[in-house]
Formats: sequence, C-alpha cells, structure tokens
Amino acid sequence: GCTTGSSIIDSVAGDLTVTPMNGPICSSSGIALDGIDDYLNIDDWEWGGTMSIELYVKMDSSTNSYGRVFDFGTGDSDNVMLLNDATSVKIRWWVQQGSTHKQLTQGTFDLSDWSHIVVTVSGNTMKTYKNG
Repeated sequence: GCTTGSSIIDSVAGDLTVTPMNGPICSSSGIALDGIDDYLNIDDWEWGGTMSIELYVKMDSSTNSYGRVFDFGTGDSDNVMLLNDATSVKIRWWVQQGSTHKQLTQGTFDLSDWSHIVVTVSGNTMKTYKNG
C-alpha cells in the first residue's frame, strides 16, 4: 500500500521518487485515483527528446471534461498530458513547450475495462498504441 506523503521510489533505476497526495489507494495491482483530487507528485524530471510512457487505464466515465490520466508540467506552458477529449472517450496525447504544442487524438478509452496504453513522441511524430 501507499500513504499520503510517503515516498515511492522507482524500482528499476532508483532515481525517480513519487509521493501520493490526497489519499490514492495503492496495491500490488497499481494505484487507484478518485478522479477528484488524488494525484502523484513526481520529483523534478528532465523532459525532452524521444520518449514513451506506458500505463494501464480504467476509466469509469467520460463525464470529466478533459479529465487527465496524467499531466506532467507547470500548468501554464510546459505540459505532457494524456486525457480524454472534451467529454468523449477519445484519447488525446498532448505535449506542450512554451506556446508550441503537439497533439494527437486517436483511439478511444474503454469505459469500465482496463486498456494498455502506450504513447510515444520522437521529433514531430506522435503515436498512440492501445492494447497492442
């Protein structure tokens, strides 16, 4: 399990620390966020270049407008996000640096079922993979 305010350390490289905030539920199956105010605070991390992010997602509804699966960034001008498009189940992958952003809306989240999602960016090419 995890406790709000207690650190979780990356078990592969050991150089990334995450702190659960506002009471997410943690188990050997993963971390469940309540969709209201639970989040994971990640220590400073350098972004840039080619990258991939892989995760399993189970959305209970699409009623949250632009509900974030993850949102790494400053909130103002530098963000890396995976979210639903408006109030639909469409998958939106978004990378923003300053006033320049790239986005890809492709595929859909499966409501109430787990989906394996991988998003990648390399140069000007963004890709989204689902269950593949």
